[in-house]
Amino acid sequence: RLLASEADFARLKEQVGTDSQLKEWLVKLRAEGQRVLDQPVSKYEIPDGLRLLSTSRRVLDRTQTLGLLYRIEGDRRYVERAWKELEAAAQFPDWNPRHFLDTAEMTHAFAIGYDWLYDQWTGDQRTVLRQAMVEKGLKLGVTCHRGGTSYGWWTKSEHNWNQVCNGGIGMGALALADVEPELAGEFLHAALKSLQLPMRRFAPDGAWDEGPGYWNYATAYNVVFLAALDTAVGTDFGLSQIPGFNEAGMFPI
Repeated sequence: RLLASEADFARLKEQVGTDSQLKEWLVKLRAEGQRVLDQPVSKYEIPDGLRLLSTSRRVLDRTQTLGLLYRIEGDRRYVERAWKELEAAAQFPDWNPRHFLDTAEMTHAFAIGYDWLYDQWTGDQRTVLRQAMVEKGLKLGVTCHRGGTSYGWWTKSEHNWNQVCNGGIGMGALALADVEPELAGEFLHAALKSLQLPMRRFAPDGAWDEGPGYWNYATAYNVVFLAALDTAVGTDFGLSQIPGFNEAGMFPI
């Protein structure tokens, strides 16, 4: 449902056998996957007293790597290692919503794991992943849009926090839309409105006033969310046509 269909993964698996660039990338991906297999699972760590973000990003990176490798190669070791990573994060006391980027990126990680490996999980495993996403991510995102928290200010912001938070929680909403229709629907309805605020900042020529580093962060999450909307529900509701957005990739050139 998210970013790639069964047919997309099947086509990629076939192309890897004949495309020299894809073969080169697979070698690097496999090496990264092996490193993940050999490393301990992520822990709940807030080294600066504020951010869980490095942990959230690590879980996301590992889940994407392992999920993609499984879809290409079919090795169950990748599924088992992904489960260990996600199970550990599901048991965290929270995903640090006071710094909501952390919550959003962890929800993104769980959405990818839940969706890309859906047919490999048992019913009990799906329940663990779903409950974690709902209780530690999606419900808090809805509360933010309702104005019920002190840390939901990003819903009205015009910078990268909006795209990352709406995009990360939005991935979780799309992953769970069939089993949590009211909760997912409320979040997505609000996110589609909120996301227009920062997206207007790309006008008129694709520039981003936070500079290239935050341009990368904001635009990456913006694109991922719109792509997931397209694969999950067949449309991005016209968001990609907001003036300036299509020029964002050309602006640095």
